[in-house]
Amino acid sequence: MHIVSTTDKTIKFVPRKVQTDLSINITDEQENESTTESVTGVDIGNFVKIAPTYTFKEGRFYYIVITGADEEELYRGKVFCTNQTNFDKFTVNENVYTEYEKADANEYIVI
Repeated sequence: MHIVSTTDKTIKFVPRKVQTDLSINITDEQENESTTESVTGVDIGNFVKIAPTYTFKEGRFYYIVITGADEEELYRGKVFCTNQTNFDKFTVNENVYTEYEKADANEYIVI
């Protein structure tokens, strides 16, 4: 999964074959709306880096499909948009799940 922000939309991926004339289909999973745009990729060794002009909305997941000029699918994946920069402490389900903490972990009930 790729993490982008509303200002930095760079996506770096490993394609099935390297091409730089690309098309990206972005589907907003919350609204189920798709947008396709042409992008130019930058070849960085085994990776290709793109920067779509799509306006990502914070807190949403997106499904992406990247195809080459020959319409062959080169990559598919997910994108999450957040403006948070401390990724080590980031959690999608913050305050949704609370772990039960028992005082003594060795207590058992015998019936």
